[in-house]
Amino acid sequence: MSATIRPPRGSRVAAVVGVGLLAVLAACTTSTAPPATSTTSSLATPTTNVPAPSAAEILEKARANAVSASSAAFTGRIDQDGTEMVIDFKGTSDGSSADVTLQIQDEGRVRVISAAEEVYLQGDAQFWKTQGLPSPPAADKFVKAPVAAKELTQQLSLNSFLDEAFNAVTPSQLSDSVGSESVGGVDAWVITDAKGQAEGALYVSKSEFEIVRFTGSSASPGQLDFSRWNEDLGIKPPSADQVAPLG
Repeated sequence: MSATIRPPRGSRVAAVVGVGLLAVLAACTTSTAPPATSTTSSLATPTTNVPAPSAAEILEKARANAVSASSAAFTGRIDQDGTEMVIDFKGTSDGSSADVTLQIQDEGRVRVISAAEEVYLQGDAQFWKTQGLPSPPAADKFVKAPVAAKELTQQLSLNSFLDEAFNAVTPSQLSDSVGSESVGGVDAWVITDAKGQAEGALYVSKSEFEIVRFTGSSASPGQLDFSRWNEDLGIKPPSADQVAPLG
């Protein structure tokens, strides 16, 4: 995935991480859902007696709530062109605060913290090797991203993820059928691709019309579970003794 992106050291880190993060939601919006061990399915019979809105109405309300949210968190995995990515994200809508861990197959693990107008990265040996860093820091240390990599703040914003996701979904792509499932104890409406749930689904809470889960397609399998909408996520920069020079 990153083979075609070769900017200089600091901006290369930003590009690799940013492309990987945006690919997570891009793939999930065109993507078989993995086994949902915490989901109780009842597509034919809703879990409550609330009349089902139309799929288009659910999508629009979910979109409106998501883009107006101040913060959120999500975790999951996707498969993009045979490359598996695992992500743990929490952050604000504008990217001013974010804490993201991304594991990319064959490229290693990186954690990125955006806080107090700075961006910090912590990677394993494999990640730094793929970046060509001659003297990588210890695995338990962060490095402060150089100015060239600070564009990563926008790529880390919740809005960038949501824009990528919603731009790939239109009402015309949806099935007219609306399902109902319980996801982690949350009653949710389920809207799916016109070809069926196995080709992509969006789970939206009945009470608040907040996104609970995205699942992908048979071509790009994946699942992202959302939580903590509009919460104070308590994101802070690493302490000074956790930060090493970028070699």
